[in-house]
Amino acid sequence: MFFRRRNRLQQLKDRAWLARPVPAACGDVQTMLIPDELRLLDFLADDYYQQDGVIVDAGCFLGGSTLALANGLTRNLSRRRRPASKLIHSFDLFQVEDWTRGIYFPKDVEAGVGTRAIYDRNIANYAPLIDIHEGDITHSRWSGAPIEILFIDVAKHWTVCDWITENLFPHLIPGKSIVVQQDYLYHYWNGWLHVTMEHYRDNFEILCDTEYNSVAFLYKKRFEPGAIKPALVGSMPIDDKAALMDRAAARFSGQKKEWLQSSKAHFIEMASHGG
Repeated sequence: MFFRRRNRLQQLKDRAWLARPVPAACGDVQTMLIPDELRLLDFLADDYYQQDGVIVDAGCFLGGSTLALANGLTRNLSRRRRPASKLIHSFDLFQVEDWTRGIYFPKDVEAGVGTRAIYDRNIANYAPLIDIHEGDITHSRWSGAPIEILFIDVAKHWTVCDWITENLFPHLIPGKSIVVQQDYLYHYWNGWLHVTMEHYRDNFEILCDTEYNSVAFLYKKRFEPGAIKPALVGSMPIDDKAALMDRAAARFSGQKKEWLQSSKAHFIEMASHGG
């Protein structure tokens, strides 16, 4: 088992998942994810996942990420002759956001209208694999189950990012868990992700990225007692945030580095205005 996981980690680093087809299950579903992200999630649930913990799909929108994970998990369970069970925990507010009107929804749809019925239809074929958590994730309470794969696409503000760090990171499995930060390589509005992952840099290793958007990390080393700080980003002095964002940007080059630098500028501006 150890050697199989090590081999899969190397495949992640080598981006072997790029050779996979985009899951057909995602074909008719509106998603904010690019094809390579769907390939990555499919690979993680199919080839990497060993059922040492559950899969958390934090920010599933209309089901694109859920379907990619469920598609891979179905093959995984079939290959290992395991029964279907609700191993994927999908979180979302399931409401139309104003900025999505005219892009993912008709312009005349009001912000706040529920999207749960659309999601349910989209994932219906995989429903036995999915435990759905509707509402504000920061009002949730995690069950305490270990988490083997953590996909984060809901941390659109540092308060949400801090909640995830405090409530979900303690349940990661050292040497096994993969954390995918979907907004890590984006041109702005994500600096808190860089602050968080760089602050805990000794606990994580960057494995791969999808060129734009997602970066996958291995949780390599257990947190020391008391290491996870409540409201990490929210309570951190701005100069410390800036230093961590600079260090995160230095790990990349070219366009990726420029995106992280742009994110830093945007975050500092937000923080200075109490955003």
